[in-house]
Amino acid sequence: MNVVIYARFSSHSQTEQSIEGQLRVCREYAQNKGLNIINEYIDRATTGTNDNRPAFLQMIKDSKKKEFEQILVYKLDRFSRKKYDSVVYKHNLAKNGIKVVSATEIISDTPEGTLMEGMLETFAEMYSKELSQKVKRGIRESILKGNYIGGYILYGYKVVDKKIVIDEETAPAIRYLFEEYANGKSKKQIINELNQMGYRLKNKPIKYTSFQNNLSNKKYIGVFDNGHYQNNEYYPQIISKELFEKVQVKLAEHKHRPGTQKAKVEYLLSGKAFCGHCGASLVGVSGTSNNKTKHYYYACSTRYKKHTCNKKNEHKESLERYVVEQTLNFVLTEEQIENIANGMLEQWNKNTTAIKIKEYEKKIEKIEQELDKCFNLFYKAENEELQKRMNDKANSLTIQKKDIQKEIKKLKMVQLITHTKEDVKNLLAEYLDGNINDIDYQRKIINKFVNSVYVFDDKTAIYYNLFNLRQFTYNEALDNIAENEQVLISNAMLRQINYHIQNIFFN
Repeated sequence: MNVVIYARFSSHSQTEQSIEGQLRVCREYAQNKGLNIINEYIDRATTGTNDNRPAFLQMIKDSKKKEFEQILVYKLDRFSRKKYDSVVYKHNLAKNGIKVVSATEIISDTPEGTLMEGMLETFAEMYSKELSQKVKRGIRESILKGNYIGGYILYGYKVVDKKIVIDEETAPAIRYLFEEYANGKSKKQIINELNQMGYRLKNKPIKYTSFQNNLSNKKYIGVFDNGHYQNNEYYPQIISKELFEKVQVKLAEHKHRPGTQKAKVEYLLSGKAFCGHCGASLVGVSGTSNNKTKHYYYACSTRYKKHTCNKKNEHKESLERYVVEQTLNFVLTEEQIENIANGMLEQWNKNTTAIKIKEYEKKIEKIEQELDKCFNLFYKAENEELQKRMNDKANSLTIQKKDIQKEIKKLKMVQLITHTKEDVKNLLAEYLDGNINDIDYQRKIINKFVNSVYVFDDKTAIYYNLFNLRQFTYNEALDNIAENEQVLISNAMLRQINYHIQNIFFN
């Protein structure tokens, strides 16, 4: 009979002798029984409380080849210390005609033997849980006593007699880091100065990223909290709380006021601006002039990436301001506000909300049917992978159902609200009060009203939001322009001509 051996030890504190001992006993067992060992699978320093073990998973995979009939283990707890995993994997192995055999525990093939095997697995799981609790208690007691529990030691500290103490050779670097940053120096400048002073990290020059989070680490003021246990004497205090708080203020300032070179530029028409030559989206680009001034543009993405379009770049600020100006001049006029209010009331009177609710309710019915199918297939499936897929699909459908139910609830609340023309007009009037040079106001106007902008070299076509909010396509824009070109071109006073879709509604 062909067999394999599986051996495992669970922590780095155990020695390789643990593995060798298991292998020796299993080999002797195989020799006495006349078994032929064709492979040995070994997991070092891995826990038996889960199946995330490389050699173990490879063994399970190899079992499908049916090249061996038994798996020899020193004790059953080497196979798994979790009852559920043990049962599942043994069941799958049994389908391939493979049995797990203990070399040290005498278990017969009788019903009593099966019961004994189950009891041993249960005891192993209980032992594992008890051991885990003991380890956690040990960590807690060590922390409370101020004893070092292992892991990474912060720069500026060292371990002496199982206690974390201040390392007076490196701690001055930490004090210098905090003091100079509080005085206004940049992190990069401070790191360079520390390297010039001769400070090193693992015998190598300190990098900028080495101290990335040190300035916000409370351990330097003696505060230690790992999320489970807290002891403010575990790490000795290197800097004062006053200095630490001063640095936190500086960090917050720099976070909200980044350097000009790294400042993120917001392109307000991103996703709404398109090339009038080829229909591709316009993307944000920048360039620096001879006097070192940085300028920002909208560029055709096809020209920028593939160089196959001849559309000229558009100045970012000029295009955004132009779109906002035209929106104010065309949409937010007294006449258009009246038209928008009438359009809104007409839509409300059609009771589109009720229609949408019915659509959502039909979707929920379909989801319920799909869930029933998933549950039926789950219970009929013998394949574990199929069961997992059905379970994942059922979870996804349940999430979809909850999301739709939330939308229905919102729509039903909307149905209870009555609207008048004055409500709409008052709402629109709020958009008239703003500074056109203010980027927040520009963003507000563009986000609410602008559907899409098609930019040519001699004209700009602006389209505004309809009820369905579907973005105006390039072909639709070309057709619309062709229909209106003769009328508009005869009245053109400027190089850029502003086109508008005729039916404008507020959404």
